Amino acid sequence: MRTPLLSILFVTVILVSSTLASTTLKVNNSGVVSGPLVGKWFDYVVVIMMENHSINNTYGISVLPNNWNSNSKTCLGNCTYYDSFANSNGLAEEYTVGGITGCSLGCYIAITSGYANTPQPCNSGPSGSGCLLPIPNIVDRLESARLSWKAYMEDYPTPSGCNNDFVGNYEPNHNPFIYYADIQNNATRCSHIVTANATPQPQNSTCWPTAVQNDNLFLNSLNSPSTASNYTFLTPNRIDDNHDCNDVSIGNAWLNSIIPQILGSPLFRTKRAALFVTFDEQGCTNSFPPCPSSIPELYSVWASNPVNHTTKAGFKSVNSYTHFNPLRTIEDNWNLPPLIPSTDGSAVNMQEFFG
Repeated sequence: MRTPLLSILFVTVILVSSTLASTTLKVNNSGVVSGPLVGKWFDYVVVIMMENHSINNTYGISVLPNNWNSNSKTCLGNCTYYDSFANSNGLAEEYTVGGITGCSLGCYIAITSGYANTPQPCNSGPSGSGCLLPIPNIVDRLESARLSWKAYMEDYPTPSGCNNDFVGNYEPNHNPFIYYADIQNNATRCSHIVTANATPQPQNSTCWPTAVQNDNLFLNSLNSPSTASNYTFLTPNRIDDNHDCNDVSIGNAWLNSIIPQILGSPLFRTKRAALFVTFDEQGCTNSFPPCPSSIPELYSVWASNPVNHTTKAGFKSVNSYTHFNPLRTIEDNWNLPPLIPSTDGSAVNMQEFFG
């Protein structure tokens, strides 16, 4: 029996209408369906990178992973929030730098592009020879998928834009986005790099005790789920990130201040949002107190709102990860093509932390 054409058209209209009603997609004037993608595990992600400490210097656990000996447990200062945050959320115990070179900068580049061979001299700024990288990066993938992004820098010398200067406690080599040629040479893209705090608080020391920054502009962005960016990168200044002090108490205090506000924000309370916190590289400086022997593993945690879960609570993994794995996780979450086949392209995602 032949089905009348009018009936087929009617059913088609009903199916399309139902599909559009169940998503946030929109049809523009040219008839193209557009709108934000629905992520596999989350619709918003915040990434924070701390500095220059191994996990045994920041996490004082009572049961050590199998490959740590008892002499490795050397928390440098106050680790109480590091401990509670990791134990309440998802800790990757075997997360390392892997074969990435050129850190600090190289680690920031790796986690945002999959590129593993940043020249060490580029830590002096993007204006050095060969330091403006003509390579694809996570921003390219996000924008191609019509996903929004923003990078917040503590103590940024300007309200927004691509700032390449070492000013105060802001370090350009902790801002990977200004090293990408297709961002540095694009004023619109540069405008997505903004200051995290309207008025920097005076900090009288690189070590504890001292004030920590409040990052009010960054936190304000999480108070409006309708305008929050899908992908947000937050870079603390060189004091809050523990760059210049082996005593981790300052980083402990900053995280203790900022993370509860992130996880308790309207965005994390009402939307599917995830937070990832890691360190750029292992080891510490030779300043006071002395730097003990360090191990390759880095403190790395996936977290979400304790009531509105996107990540697992109280979860620990002994699977091996590097900075390419959270990048691959973000790519797979939104079905974005990997950037480099041999790095993030061959990495597995960190889906075990979600559910």
